[in-house]
Amino acid sequence: MSSSDRVALVSGGGGGIGAAVCHTLASAGAHVCVVDIDPSGAERVAKELAAAGLSASAHAGDVSRRDYVDGLAADVTKQFAAPTVLVNLAGAVRNAVLSKITDEDFALVLDTHLKSTLNTLRAFAPGMKEHGFGRIVNTSSIASRGTVAGISYSAAKAGIEGLTRSAAIELARHGITVNCVSPGIIATGMFLSTPAEFREEQTSRIPMGRAGTTEEIAACVEFLTSPGAGYITGQTLVACGGLSVGALK
Repeated sequence: MSSSDRVALVSGGGGGIGAAVCHTLASAGAHVCVVDIDPSGAERVAKELAAAGLSASAHAGDVSRRDYVDGLAADVTKQFAAPTVLVNLAGAVRNAVLSKITDEDFALVLDTHLKSTLNTLRAFAPGMKEHGFGRIVNTSSIASRGTVAGISYSAAKAGIEGLTRSAAIELARHGITVNCVSPGIIATGMFLSTPAEFREEQTSRIPMGRAGTTEEIAACVEFLTSPGAGYITGQTLVACGGLSVGALK
């Protein structure tokens, strides 16, 4: 399918990386459904795309709720077409060490990252099967390998990588690829709100000497949804400037 035939749905589309992904996919010709729990975020990105002459619609809701996602799938398919591109970026952070993580925060993080990914795959894979084509990109993090005070976040991201591999095996015969992008430190959101000293210390650990950009992560997503990635499935593409290599300093 050509890009102009596609409907793409991006959960967490109102965030920094999400907005960049929405702009990239819309610029390639897809109609982009911008989904975010924050209505103002979804509307802002959709309006930016419309102002640029691109096709987009805003959808506000909580993708960790299966009833909402099932309803969203029905509404989007009726209004536009069944999405053949799905990008899962919804997330939340509740950092704490093992002895202080609460049940509520642990459940919130797993629901927002892992359960929401499961919900969207269950809701949108059937439409992709009917097309005989689909591109699904989930979002992990190098934190899946372990991070200080990141019990819930690391668990959620590791779970997404496992879910990605299993879904890829199941959906491959239907012409659907399922892959994962694993960013390192990206210059957006929470990282930019931290003290300058902390940002400098974290950046000094990256072999490339800088944080990544949202556009660089969007380019990874664009590749995994492109025709050139048609024989790639069940994989995790790490974009971290070399941080995951673990060079000693």
